[in-house]
Amino acid sequence: MLSSVKVGSKIKDLREGKGLTQEQLAGKVYVTRQAISSWEKGQSFPDIDNVVSLCEIFNVSLEELLCLEKRGENK
Repeated sequence: MLSSVKVGSKIKDLREGKGLTQEQLAGKVYVTRQAISSWEKGQSFPDIDNVVSLCEIFNVSLEELLCLEKRGENK
């Protein structure tokens, strides 16, 4: 199950790891800085187009970005 808080934290960690501000990431994804903030706080999810863009920007898999466990793994 998707957790907006986990996904938001992952987006924030990846953004900071790339040295990007919320404003810079917003420009790359074509959304507002407020949208990035809302995602990072777990208040909303990016839509599927934005999820794909984020995966490309951060060079991560969909599963990693959305904090999805693979079957058989216990985390």
